[in-house]
Amino acid sequence: MPIQRLKGGGGLVLWFFAVVALSTGAKPLQSAGHANLIGSLKPSASSLVGDTMSSTNEVPFEWASDYEVAVVYITSAWTEFGDVRSSDALLGIIAENGFLNYCVRFKIELAAWAKSLQDRPDVSETVKKAVSSWYIAIDTLSRNNWNLPDTLTLDSFRKQFMTAYKHLVLNGGEIYEKADTENVKWDVDRFTRDVANMMIEILKKISRQVRSVPKKLEMEY
Repeated sequence: MPIQRLKGGGGLVLWFFAVVALSTGAKPLQSAGHANLIGSLKPSASSLVGDTMSSTNEVPFEWASDYEVAVVYITSAWTEFGDVRSSDALLGIIAENGFLNYCVRFKIELAAWAKSLQDRPDVSETVKKAVSSWYIAIDTLSRNNWNLPDTLTLDSFRKQFMTAYKHLVLNGGEIYEKADTENVKWDVDRFTRDVANMMIEILKKISRQVRSVPKKLEMEY
């Protein structure tokens, strides 16, 4: 199934996916036919909200659609602040700081995880190579300043976070598919979900900070 481009989320996800695919010889995600210790592969949220990016791409994490809906819900609430507010540039800076915080923490976590896999006999060389290639892609992007939006607005970072979420679960899912033991599959699931949790907490923090901007500052900024 071809990977569809997120509206407004464009090149970042596909760039990551292409780097990992080219580096590892990976094929696009296929329908998962393996056992899953975590539970059913069908995302639980899809029956409530219809198809999500996670379900249409058959991401092999049962939680992926639920988290995707959470990212959409939290960031959609940012639209109430709109671009008409005089403090929009300040709000964009808040969102940028949150996004960069996510990127740096994700890179650190991915580096530590990749290193932890190297000495494990139950992890295949294919998985180790795929995780290392993922880190190289992240490291390259960080040195290119993460391809940040030209205009810092809440809306631009809403799209940026959706792209980052898609990147996370697609690449995590690709590595999951390469794992040949249930223990390694569990570890991939755990790592990917931990990063997704980190993203959700950062999004909540951005929302709290945005809502705390004083009304007076909004008018004078």
